[in-house]
Amino acid sequence: MKKDKLAVIGGDLRSLAAAERLSGRFELSLYGFGGSGRQYNEAADQLCCSSSFRENDELSEYLARLPRLSESLEAALEGCLAVILPLPATQDGRNISTPFSDKDIPLSELLDRMQKAGVGLLCGGRLGENLASGCIERGIEMFDYYAREEFAIANAVPTAEGAIAIAMEELRVTLHGSRGLVVGNGRIGRILASKLAALGMKVTVSARKPEDFALISAVGLESADTRTLAGLFGRESFDVIFNTVPHRVLGAAELGAIAPGTLIIDLASKPGGVDIQAAGALGRRVIWALSLPGKCAPVSAGRIVADTILGYLEVN
Repeated sequence: MKKDKLAVIGGDLRSLAAAERLSGRFELSLYGFGGSGRQYNEAADQLCCSSSFRENDELSEYLARLPRLSESLEAALEGCLAVILPLPATQDGRNISTPFSDKDIPLSELLDRMQKAGVGLLCGGRLGENLASGCIERGIEMFDYYAREEFAIANAVPTAEGAIAIAMEELRVTLHGSRGLVVGNGRIGRILASKLAALGMKVTVSARKPEDFALISAVGLESADTRTLAGLFGRESFDVIFNTVPHRVLGAAELGAIAPGTLIIDLASKPGGVDIQAAGALGRRVIWALSLPGKCAPVSAGRIVADTILGYLEVN
């Protein structure tokens, strides 16, 4: 791979961990960090793993090890092969996500300055329509690492571990010997179910396809049909239910059939798989745990970002 320069623009600890990983192969410039920072909070994203780490302390530690912050966006882009944006690249569709900075970096300004500086590649997570259309207009190549299969598989591990950490914190019983349901047998569901079973939990996994039922049975777990969960809840009770399906699977009928006191952890991205309003009306315990890798294991999550980008650059 040719030695060259990358600009890491904005983001949280994941971006800084990715920068550290990339620094062994590239010269780096950093912009969009420092200052008093802003509160990083999404309205529906209320829960994270508790931690003894202070994010500001970790920010200082990374900035001490990484190259000095560029004084301007122009200086950061000078001589760059590509720009690395965070996950998500933008929270509001107008500005780059910069939770560690007071500065706004408008998408249009970044793209205009990239075009002027001759930077031809933009890498980011969940780039969004505005960034995508802006890149097309300016002839800038896009790489959305969030959409890559290798990223999704690797990212399933910290998601599963974060979900287990939440369950251990919230339940008043051990996972060993408890009963758990994992809704969905995709990447996250499979990894989560295997880790729960290894901890001694009695695990049921729900799916829709015959091949998934066969796979679940092949690894020694119980299976159920996601389409008939209300009936399952009428027959069986669980200590914890993990949803991994990114569309509504736990509606009013299903939630009404769930035993009171059951912990429900929704791992699905927006709009989620649980009817939150119905859950509130029924008094069900629901934790919508979004973006767990970036919260519970930001260093590992950042390294996954870096490795996905490196893999792309090596073949392009």
